[in-house]
Amino acid sequence: MTIRTLLARTCITLATLAALLLSALFVNAAYAAETTASAATAAIDPVVESVLGAIGVVVGGYAVRLIHRGLRYLGLAEDARVRAYLEDATLAAVDYAMRRAGARAVAAGSELEQTLVSVAANYLERRVPDALSRFGLAGSDLADYVTARLPRNHDNG
Repeated sequence: MTIRTLLARTCITLATLAALLLSALFVNAAYAAETTASAATAAIDPVVESVLGAIGVVVGGYAVRLIHRGLRYLGLAEDARVRAYLEDATLAAVDYAMRRAGARAVAAGSELEQTLVSVAANYLERRVPDALSRFGLAGSDLADYVTARLPRNHDNG
């Protein structure tokens, strides 16, 4: 189970408990009012109690929704942070492979390109396996990801 899933389940549970507590608070307030109420207001108390209970459920629902939005925002922020980290690591891997091969730029489809992609992909698999698994980058997807970041020889002639 990922931390994100665990946080989502925890927040939903806490929001549900908060909704129940708010409902109990409103019902308790209605009962407290009933003990001090006169006979005329005693007839209205069941209606007030029902309305307060409904308000508690609605407020609890909005609390759940607000917590869910916050959690979704945190998940997106975490993805952006990991994506930036992975991009930096990929550029470092490409730089490492280029220096190791003594190359400055690569022609598309060349044997050198395949070697550089292989070296950079191995570097990434050793250094940032969690980031790769988070975005599902493995095998040919990882090779394509690295290939897109290689500096190219642009021969327009």
